[in-house]
Amino acid sequence: MPKISIITPAYNCEKYLEEAVNSVLAQTWEDWELLIIDDCSKDKTYFCMQRLAKKDKRIRIFQNPQNSGAAATRNYGIRQAEGEWVAFLDSDDLWREDKLEKQMKVLQKQPDAAFLFAGSAFIEDDGMTIAHVLHVPEKIGRRKLLGQNVISCSSVLIRRELMLKFPMPEEDGIHEDFATWLAILEKVPCAYGVDEPLLIYRRALASKSGQKGKSAHMNWQTYIKVGVPTSQRIFYMASYTFHGLSKYSMLWWRSYRLMMRKERFKKLFLMVMTAILLASWTYVFAHVWFQNYNFKRIIGRRYSFWGYVALFVLYAALNLLIGKTFSAFRVIHQQYMEVILSHAYTVILVNAATYIELALIGRWKFMMHATPMFWVTGINFTIGLWWSVIVRWLYANIYPAHEVLLIYDKQNTAPLEQELNKQGERYHLKTKLSLKEGREALKREILKHESVMLGDMPEEERSFYIRYCYEQKKRCYCQTSMSDILLMSSEKISLSDMTLQLFRNCGLTVEQRVAKRVFDILFSVIVLVVLSWLYLLIALYIKIVDGGSIFTKRECLTRNGEHFQQLKFRTIKIGKTIEDPAPWIRGGYFLMASHLDELPQFFNVLRGDMAVVGPYPELVESAERITDRLPEFSYRLAVKAGLTGYAKVHGKYSSSKKNQLKMDFYYIQNYSFAMDLSVIAATLKVLLEPSGKKKCKNG
Repeated sequence: MPKISIITPAYNCEKYLEEAVNSVLAQTWEDWELLIIDDCSKDKTYFCMQRLAKKDKRIRIFQNPQNSGAAATRNYGIRQAEGEWVAFLDSDDLWREDKLEKQMKVLQKQPDAAFLFAGSAFIEDDGMTIAHVLHVPEKIGRRKLLGQNVISCSSVLIRRELMLKFPMPEEDGIHEDFATWLAILEKVPCAYGVDEPLLIYRRALASKSGQKGKSAHMNWQTYIKVGVPTSQRIFYMASYTFHGLSKYSMLWWRSYRLMMRKERFKKLFLMVMTAILLASWTYVFAHVWFQNYNFKRIIGRRYSFWGYVALFVLYAALNLLIGKTFSAFRVIHQQYMEVILSHAYTVILVNAATYIELALIGRWKFMMHATPMFWVTGINFTIGLWWSVIVRWLYANIYPAHEVLLIYDKQNTAPLEQELNKQGERYHLKTKLSLKEGREALKREILKHESVMLGDMPEEERSFYIRYCYEQKKRCYCQTSMSDILLMSSEKISLSDMTLQLFRNCGLTVEQRVAKRVFDILFSVIVLVVLSWLYLLIALYIKIVDGGSIFTKRECLTRNGEHFQQLKFRTIKIGKTIEDPAPWIRGGYFLMASHLDELPQFFNVLRGDMAVVGPYPELVESAERITDRLPEFSYRLAVKAGLTGYAKVHGKYSSSKKNQLKMDFYYIQNYSFAMDLSVIAATLKVLLEPSGKKKCKNG
């Protein structure tokens, strides 16, 4: 005869039942039987019960002849039970693996105990953990229980003889378990609690306890059922309300935070915060406009109401367009230098363009009325920085790091884990499981996590888990392949009711090449003119401290595999290589680390050998070795090599060649002028960082 009989009523619970039963099977206390009673479910609950019963001979299943409700089903289970003790587990709740063992240990200290219960942790309906624990007292009597019901039905362990003597009331409109505990505590001095979250309670809003108004009414009816006088009912109801507010307000808040962490609310949060920033910037401009420009003698005319609206909407739209180009609104996970630069670019370009527009309309001398716009630029830059600080703080408190489940096959996951640890504010690697665990086990784990990360695995497995995560509304990260990048950049073609994806390997269009070349020439001329003094200074310095040649030349590859001589300022002594001890000329390491040695490449850009933005120029001999290992590496030769590039600013020099190839290929397939501008903006941030890990240094 088993020591403990576990009663589980089951009604339309095929979604949760297996998880509940698995929590019983995992118990460290093994002397139990599990009675699952189907209360005429309309789904596949009973078929699920039959399958679970085959797992363990201690599982017994029953079926009610008609729908009877939870109380009658539990009472039926108690009558069928064979154990000395009875435990209850609702079909959507879970137990911690040591639940029964820890409760039975209480009997060693309290051998006369007949009624035990425990604390609770909480999960959402989809299995997400709510960071809240319901603590319980060491023991509780009937009087205290009247003011606050701290005994969750699924946490109870009670002698079977008591439940046979005090069966649960089989009527609607009351809390049948609460009424039972009150009736039992009239005969038993107290119930003993284990103040640990041994029960994992699923907080489903559709449940009776999830509807607080209805729950309060049922609580009142329960007081009537157990014979509490009217005056005492009012007192205990007030106590119930007070404790409910104090105990569950934090649960509600943490549940609300968890809900807000879901993707749709995260995007809403960022959209609202972006709208606040745009409104603030526009308000500053509007204030300056009315104070300094809205005069006929200055602007040449007076605007109507809709003229003002058009002006301010245009200003906000310009901020939005340029801000998106320079990632001014994506401040959550940027470095502080990136935040400062992105806002500086945005406010300077927006207000410069706006001032030029106003000057053309007012037809004044160019700098005559520039001072107010300088104030707008400075104030908006300050607002942008404060906004970034506030948004990052709010985001960190509302949206902590994603709890990630990593699913892998055979590859070494150490590099990926290392990168996740570096991104601790974004990701928390909670669980790591192999594909060998099987689909059912992995599906259960996916439901418990916010995000899923898929390593390299067979295409069939990857497609399965991507679809499952999509169905369950879980974030799913996949390591990209070349095929993924092609899909991202493919063009949709419709043939009647059929949809095709068009893949092309033609590099940039003619229009894009022309526009890119014009920009390269203009940008290079500006840099060479503005920094001509610096070129001269560095050249004189190298000649004075080391003598010999000022430049080094490396034979590299550019578009279509053509060779060219890449220019750099010499930073290494003549006849030395970077592998030699003490190879640098005096100050050479500084020139390399600050990227000043790369300034002569603007001459390569002017000559047409390179572009301002493009893949990193590989040495001819290095490219041949890489292509032998990665044949796709030649794909990056569809465009000119670049002084800076997408791979350079995102992966820098420490990226593997395979990852560099993926980033370069992404840049080529998704090229736009806006992407070039964003890469140039990000490059300024990289220029301020040391780069002691360059892979292809000058000699």
